[in-house]
Amino acid sequence: MGREIKHVSLDFDWPLNFQWKGYMCPYTSQKCIVCDGSGYNKETKQLADDWYDFNNTGEKWCDKITQEEVDALIKHGRLMDFTHKFVRGKGNIKIKPKPQITAKMVNEWGRNGLRHDAINKWICIETRAKRLDIFGKCELCDGNGEIWFNKKVEKLADDWYNNEKYEPPTGKGWQVWETVSEGSPISPVFDSSDKIINWLIEKGYSRSASEKFIESEFALSGILSNGLLLKDIESCRLID
Repeated sequence: MGREIKHVSLDFDWPLNFQWKGYMCPYTSQKCIVCDGSGYNKETKQLADDWYDFNNTGEKWCDKITQEEVDALIKHGRLMDFTHKFVRGKGNIKIKPKPQITAKMVNEWGRNGLRHDAINKWICIETRAKRLDIFGKCELCDGNGEIWFNKKVEKLADDWYNNEKYEPPTGKGWQVWETVSEGSPISPVFDSSDKIINWLIEKGYSRSASEKFIESEFALSGILSNGLLLKDIESCRLID
């Protein structure tokens, strides 16, 4: 989730900060009120809440994972910063011989920014919850995190996402979109990358971050680096 560049038609005219109509599913569900959309039972949800500990209870553990949890991440093909090396023109290549990756190494790595993504979080929560013998799904929503009016409406929604969702008209224009929601444009349409870079700079972003964002065409919502939160496009400063 974050910001991305879409190449739209130069005459594309959709209100800024308003969800694109092609992403508006007419068939919706309600977030489960029992598990707050997590899909977990009460005990597992508490582990999930404690992962980042946004409520400052002192139970944060995203940077205190165990060796068992590290091994589970590696088993699922995660922690590629430790297991692979990026080679230009070849992509990510496995490090040989296979490195020994300890919990201490991963936790130190995890403290230097928001390293673990949602998939890592899910793997660690499930691993820890099963070890504590508390893992389980929400009984009301059966782990889905949402409640549908009936199966017919749920199927209509699936069919819509698979077959009817559509993108804005493509073209030579450059436009910044947010992807935190389903997606909406947040900048005017420009006819060149230079013009959109200048617009980003006028909005307060650094030139280096703006240029790297245009090059990669995507930015995360934010990255915590050395105690400093770099929001959305500014996080591109960390791209090599």
